[in-house]
Amino acid sequence: MPKAEHFIDNVHSDRVRRVADLASSRARKKTGKFLIEGPQAVREAVTFRPDLVDDVYVDTNADPHLDIVSAALKNDLYVHDVTSEVLARISKDAQSVVAVGRSEGLILDSAAATKNATAIDTAGAGLIAACWQVRDPGNEGTVIRTADASGCRAVVLVGDCVDPLNPKVIRATAGSLFHLPLVRMNETEFFDWARSQEVAVWAADIHGTAGKPPIDLASSVFSGPSASESAGPERGGLSVQRPTAVLFGNEARGLPSEMVAQADLTVKIPLYGKAESLNLAMSSAVLLYTLAMSSHVGRM
Repeated sequence: MPKAEHFIDNVHSDRVRRVADLASSRARKKTGKFLIEGPQAVREAVTFRPDLVDDVYVDTNADPHLDIVSAALKNDLYVHDVTSEVLARISKDAQSVVAVGRSEGLILDSAAATKNATAIDTAGAGLIAACWQVRDPGNEGTVIRTADASGCRAVVLVGDCVDPLNPKVIRATAGSLFHLPLVRMNETEFFDWARSQEVAVWAADIHGTAGKPPIDLASSVFSGPSASESAGPERGGLSVQRPTAVLFGNEARGLPSEMVAQADLTVKIPLYGKAESLNLAMSSAVLLYTLAMSSHVGRM
């Protein structure tokens, strides 16, 4: 498909209206399409998942985005030149470029994750980020970005989480949404999937349960010789020796005790000051990066 020859300058056209409507969840569900805003997210989409991209809209008077246009054309995508007014009508956060993507094939369900062994790599040691009932778009997007940067194999959204195709989520991922598998499951499906795939579940929780007190992240990871995860909190052992899903809770309520009880172990981030807790985005960054670095670098 060649670059579109026509120039879009009518802010009231049906095409512009349909693209702008993708900011709403109702339009996304109805059309199966979503909006990708800003150069970083669009660049990653046309580079890593061009199969999901329908159109790219560029305000060439603001920035020609030659690298994005080149990648889009290389992958036979339609690229449309538009006015600043048209792009502003489509998105207030466009930063001179947006794209329209198709949601089919981007987000997996539990059946696809279980049936397709290659959907999530569960061979050998490795991390998977999982979040329960994340409600803030910025938090969800940041967790996805952190999971990508720390080398996680996938992100699992458990329970009633915010729509991952919400434009605010996509912006917060900074393109990481197009780098690794994203799966949605309910609570039962998540633990059934973990057991069927022999994935360990570590609950990020400061309290733990009566029979499962939390392991302190710092003292465990940096306390000396490597120990297996079965060493237990009394020996301070914590190392990623098989595929492991680190499960984070809701921003306000954390994880319910019944979910913590189903986990293989509970791990907590130590607090050295007077703060009651860290927010979800920071907790995921600290925990995932600590585990990733300890796995890649090893312990003294």
